[in-house]
Parts: sequence; structure tokens; C-alpha cells
Amino acid sequence: MTSTHRRANILPSPRCKTARRALSCIFILTASFALNSVQGQEVSRHYENVLGTSMDITVYGPEQAASETAMDKVAEEIARLEQILSTYRDDSDLMQLNTSRSTDNAPQALIDVISACEEWLERSEGSFSCRLGEVIAFWDNAEEAQLVPDRRAANSVARMARDAELLIEGSSITLGEGLTLETSGLAKGYIIDRGMDLLRSELPGATAIKLDIGGDAVYWGSPPNASGWIVMIADPESGSDNDNFISSLTLASKAVATSGHNSRTRQILMREFSHILTPQSGWPVFNGLYAVVIADEALTADAIATAMTVMDSEAALGFVESLPDIEALIIDSSGSPVISSGWNEYLSEELQQLNNANFNLTLEYTIPEREEGEAVYERPYVAVWISDTERIALKNLLLLGVEERWMGTNSRWWRRAGRRATLEQSNVTRPTRPPGEYTVTWDGRDDGGNLLPPGTYLLNVEASREHGGHNHRAIEFSMEEGTQVIEQDRFGEVGAFRVTVEMSLTE
Repeated sequence: MTSTHRRANILPSPRCKTARRALSCIFILTASFALNSVQGQEVSRHYENVLGTSMDITVYGPEQAASETAMDKVAEEIARLEQILSTYRDDSDLMQLNTSRSTDNAPQALIDVISACEEWLERSEGSFSCRLGEVIAFWDNAEEAQLVPDRRAANSVARMARDAELLIEGSSITLGEGLTLETSGLAKGYIIDRGMDLLRSELPGATAIKLDIGGDAVYWGSPPNASGWIVMIADPESGSDNDNFISSLTLASKAVATSGHNSRTRQILMREFSHILTPQSGWPVFNGLYAVVIADEALTADAIATAMTVMDSEAALGFVESLPDIEALIIDSSGSPVISSGWNEYLSEELQQLNNANFNLTLEYTIPEREEGEAVYERPYVAVWISDTERIALKNLLLLGVEERWMGTNSRWWRRAGRRATLEQSNVTRPTRPPGEYTVTWDGRDDGGNLLPPGTYLLNVEASREHGGHNHRAIEFSMEEGTQVIEQDRFGEVGAFRVTVEMSLTE
């Protein structure tokens, strides 16, 4: 698969508080569907304390009693698999293996998971690893002692684990020196897949099944009168898990998994370290990615999402594009999203329509003439940019003035947009202009090329002039269907301007 999209066309719900904050990280939620007696009864169950989180199962099937019985069997099977694969229970088969270093009677689930770990270690070229038990212990000790570790020591522990021998022969498993397994990077995905297999086996008449554990899920079939399950991507920094959605997907017989950095951190002295460790170096990732992955199986989605969190955006996108039938949303530490080439195919019907909307903002602005009695006239330095209502800069539209010495003169622009590391000044910088009328247009995308969601934004115009004044004007406009025309009179160095905002939805 070749990459045809390098930046995301994400259109969050208008309920997002701001475009930038809403992209901070993500949880997966699902919308509920009404009962349809023809295609099957909806039966839903919620379970607490499953793999350290919660589990939700929804089945559309012909008989409620059969669905409830199957759900109980799945809960029992997941408890059995947790006893084998848990890293939090000292009596689990995995932890017993880590202690004894070998076993001649390993459960099949343990063999399956460790084998999958080694496969994804190779496929990810070392970015995914279940060999980090000793590295995690190294950092646990450092955190307890409140001593920042030496990088060379961390690298040595990671290298020993990476090079250690791991033998699987039949039901026998042997761990080499320096190797302690930590399989959580894909064990939950494995368990979700086995749970879905059991549900489908127990309920051959079911038309649609959802199995969600802590936000990672498999959605099989399609609910009544729908082309798939509606899956919401939401902002976990919100006070509610069912608000501030940044996007919505339609999934049928697909799995989805997320991984990111801000859920847990280590505090050592005055420094904060990510809980996600780079397998190659044993050092925590700095400014890592958040990733949402769509795949056919939860194990695959889980492994890929975990691997991507230690990559940069370009490497992560390249990794996804090299894999068949995998799509992903990637969000970097600045909140800029990137999507794989087929991600938009899974957008919900509403977002598909919005994604293809026609949007255009036209600013007709005037650079004022010399004021009466003014002895010296210097051409003004002008900055035009788009921000959200919290004044966070999203897109630089125009900078008049090419010398470094003028950049801080427009102080609002400089504080909120000019100092940003992602600023691509060459695309918008022009020499200063003489008095007259000029035009700037905008297509609704931020500096990274990402389409902004419907909502309210600010158009900022700031101008300063040597031997003159310094003024700023910000006006609100909406990214919504229809046409808006906003006119402003001259305000000091900011000349009169007219803004036309047009947005039309395609059929």
C-alpha cells in the first residue's frame, strides 16, 4: 500500500471545546442502537474489574437468554486467560515463568502470546517488544529511590534483554539470562479476540457483536439498519468519557486499539518521564505519539498501536502503510494529526460528508494611507492568522516583513504564533506592502494541513509601523454551512477589512 495522505482530514464534533485541546489524546466509545425485533434483540452487559478496567458486550441475537449465557461464558474465559497472562498477579502462569525461567507445560494461550510478541518484535524492527520486564524493573527501582538513571545503564539492560535467548519447543518455554517478559502490549488484544471467537461460536444466529475492554474493541457484523457500528473517538481530558468527541467512525467486523503517553508518567525528583520505554535504548520516549489503529483483529491493532508510540510521525505512518489492511490516526505531541491513506474510508457518514465540504475564507484588507500631518511614513508590518477562541494559533495566513528584526514588533502574533516550532514562515512571508487593497484566502486547514472542525474561530489582524502605532483586531467567525460577511472599519494601523466565509456541503 502506498501513502496518498500525509496529513489528516479530521472533522471532530462541534462539541469539541477547541480543535487543539480535543486532539490531546483519545478513548474509544461506541454509540448504542435501538432494538430491532426483526434482526435481533439487543442485549448489553457491563462488567467491572476486567483486566484492570471495564468490559462492555453488546449482542444483537435472536434470543436474549442465549446471549446472556454466552456473555457469562466469555466473562469466565477472560478470567481464565487473565490467570495465565496477567503481569499483576504473582501466581499467573506468565509471572511463574518469569520466576522459574522455564516451564515444560505452558498453557497454549501463553505460547500464543509469547510467539506473537516475538513475531511483532521482528515485524516492527524492534519498536514493539515484550522483552522489557527487566527494563521496567530498572525504572521502578529508580523511581522508588528517586534517582535519575544513567542512560548507559538503561541501554545495557535493554540490550541484554534484546539479545537474550528465548526458546519455545512444543509446550516448553525457556528464558535466557536478562530476559523477563511483559506481554501487556498485545495480551489484551489477544484476550479480546478469544472472547469474540467464543461469542460467535456460542451465538451462530447473532447479527452483530461488540466486545470492548477498556477502549480496545472488536466490532463484528452490523447492528440493525446500519452499515456498521458507530465508534466515537473522544477526548479523555474531558470530565466526561462521553463528550468532546474528535471524530467518529463506522466499523463492521473490525478491531480498534489506542495507545498513548499521558495516561501514566514517572516522577523522579523534579522530572517527569513517560511510562512508555523505547525497546532499543531502555529510555522513556520523549514527546511520543498517540495512535488509533484499525485492523481485522484486536491483537494486531494492539501491537501496532503500541509500536507506533515509540516512533516519530513519519516512521509511524510509513510502518502502517507497509502493512496490509491497517489504517491509523497518529497525533504528535503538538496535537497535529496524521492519517494513513485509507483512514477516511472508515469515517462515519456525517464526517464523510463534512470531509468533502467546500470551505473558503476571503479577507479583503486595506493598508492605510499616511495620516494627516505625519512627517515620516514607513510601510507597516502586518500579521494575519487564525486561532481558536482560547487564542491558540492554528494557521498563519500572511506575514508582511522579511527581516528578523521586525518579528517581535507584532507582539500578539509573536507570542501566540511566531515562536511556534512548527511555523513554516516561508509559505506566508512577503515583503511589506505600500498602502492599498489586498486579498488573502484560507481553505480551512491549519499549519500542518489538517482540516479544522466546525466551530467558532478568530481571525486575527495585527499591524505595527516604525514611527507609527501598533494595533490588533480579532473577529469571530464560524466554520459552518452557509455564508457570512463581516466588515470592520479602520482601527489605527489595522486598515478596514471585509471577511467572507463560505461553506457548502457536497451531496
